[in-house]
Amino acid sequence: MGAVQLAALLALLLALWRLAWRPRAVARAFARQGIRGPPYRFLAGSLTEAKRLLMAGRRGVAPLDAGCHDIMPVLLPQFHRWVADHGRTFLFWIGPIPAVFSTDLQLIKQVLTDRTGLYQKDFLIPVLKFLFGNGVILINGDDWKRHRKVVLPAFNHEKLKSMSAVTAEVTEQMMQQWRDQMQQNGDKESAETVDMTHAFNDLTTKINGRVAFGTSHQEVEEVVVLMREMQKLATAAMLDPPILWYLPTRRNLHVRRLNKLLRSKIMAIMQARLAAKGDKCGGGGYGDDLLGLLLEAWTPERQGSGETLTTHEVVDECKTFFAAGQETTATLLIWAMFLLAVHPQWQDKVREEVLREFCCGGDDGKVPNAEILAKLKLLHMVVLETSRLYPPIVYIQRRAASDVVLTDIKVPQGTVISIPIGMLHRDKEVWGPDADEFNPMRFENGLAGAARDPKALLSFSLGPRVCTGQNYGVIQVQIVMAMMLRKFSFSLSPKYVHKPKYLLSLTPKLGMPLILRNLDG
Repeated sequence: MGAVQLAALLALLLALWRLAWRPRAVARAFARQGIRGPPYRFLAGSLTEAKRLLMAGRRGVAPLDAGCHDIMPVLLPQFHRWVADHGRTFLFWIGPIPAVFSTDLQLIKQVLTDRTGLYQKDFLIPVLKFLFGNGVILINGDDWKRHRKVVLPAFNHEKLKSMSAVTAEVTEQMMQQWRDQMQQNGDKESAETVDMTHAFNDLTTKINGRVAFGTSHQEVEEVVVLMREMQKLATAAMLDPPILWYLPTRRNLHVRRLNKLLRSKIMAIMQARLAAKGDKCGGGGYGDDLLGLLLEAWTPERQGSGETLTTHEVVDECKTFFAAGQETTATLLIWAMFLLAVHPQWQDKVREEVLREFCCGGDDGKVPNAEILAKLKLLHMVVLETSRLYPPIVYIQRRAASDVVLTDIKVPQGTVISIPIGMLHRDKEVWGPDADEFNPMRFENGLAGAARDPKALLSFSLGPRVCTGQNYGVIQVQIVMAMMLRKFSFSLSPKYVHKPKYLLSLTPKLGMPLILRNLDG
C-alpha cells in the first residue's frame, strides 16, 4: 500500500472514529451515569431534531399576551421538550460534539466560577468569531489577562463619568427629535408612535461610537451595518451541521467578504487617529476613548512590556465592544421600556422617584450623575428585573479543556456545557412561585436577597469572566430611562405583537412600537 493510500485510509478511520464510534462511546458513558438525551445522528448529531422542534414551535403559534413573560417555551422549544423528556441535565449533540445542557444552578455555578481555566470560551462557530472578534470576551488564559488589563481602564470611574455625559447628550438629542416631530404634527402635547427597536439601536450606536472613537461619523455607522448583517448570517448558521461551518458555502464566503470589509473600515478609523496624533507633532497621546487606550497598548514603545496588543487584536477589541456592548444595551433598554408600558403602575412609581430626585435645584438640564443614579432604587430594581425576565443573551456555552468532574458527572474533554440563562432565571425552586411574573420588588434588598441563591442572576454571567462592561451598560440604561421618564409617558401601541425572537440577542420579532406623550405641556 502506497503512502497516499495509507494516508487516505488513516483519514477515513479517524473520521469514522470521530463521527461514529466516539459519539456512541461517549453516549454510553453518560448513560451509565444516568445522563441521557436525544440520540446521536451521524454528522448532524441532535441538530436536525432541534431544527424540527424549533420550526414546529414557531409555526402557527399565536402571539403571546403582552402581560405573559413566560417566553422561553417559544424561544427555546427544543430545550423545553428535551428537559421534559430527559430531565434537568441531559446530553445532546452539536454534530459529533457532545453537549451537556443543565438547569441545575449548582452545576452551572461550578462552571462559571471556576478560576482554573477548565471551562473555556473557545467553542464558537467561525462566523461568530468573525462577528465578535477574538477580544476580551472570548479569549482564554494569559491572552485574556493581557487583554483585560488593557481594556479594564476604559470602564473606570472617571471614564464612566464621561460616558454618562455622552449618553445624556445623545439621549437629549433623540428626545428633542421626538418633540420636534410632535410640534410638526400640530400639537406639542400630541402623541407620537416610536419603534423603540430602531430608536434604541440608533441611540446606542451613536453613544458607543463616541465612547469608542470619540466622535460619531459615517465610518462608525458603516461598521454597525456590517456587523448586523453578519449577525443575521450567524443566527442562520447556528443550526447547521458543524461540517458546513468550515466548507466554502455561499454563506461562509459572504461572511468572509463582510469580515474583510469590516476590518478595513475599523483599520481606516485607526489610521485616521494615528494620522491625527502625527499632525499634533507627537503630543498628547491617542485620546481618552476606548480606541485611544487600545492604541496606547498597540504602540511600539510598549512592546516587551507584557501589556501590548497587536494591530489584529486592536481591531478585534473594537469589534467586541460594538458587538457585545451596543446590541445588549439596546436590547435591555427595549425590554425595560416594554415592561414599564405593560405595567403602568410601575412606570408611575419610577417616574415619581425620578422627578423627586431631579427636582432639587430645579435644573432641567442636569445629567443623571452617579449620586443621582444611586438614589433611583426603584429604577435600578426595574432594570435588574428586566435583565432577569428578558436577558439580552438567552444562553451561553463553555467547553471542557480537559476531562473534568462536574458536580458528580464525569465529563470528557471537548464537551460543551450549555447554560440556558433565560430558563435558569425562571426556575421556581430558585426564584419562587412568581418566577414568570414581573416583580421588581424581589430586588428590594439587592441581588443577594432576590432569590434563594445569591448568585442566581446570570444576565452578565458570573465569576472571573463576568462581563467587563456590566456597569457601563447598566448605567447607560438607567440614564436613558431616567431622562425619558422625566419628559414622556409611554404606552404599548395596539400594533405591537408579543413575539420575542432570539437573534444572538433577545429582540422583538416585529419591533417595539410605543406611544409617547410629552409631559412638558
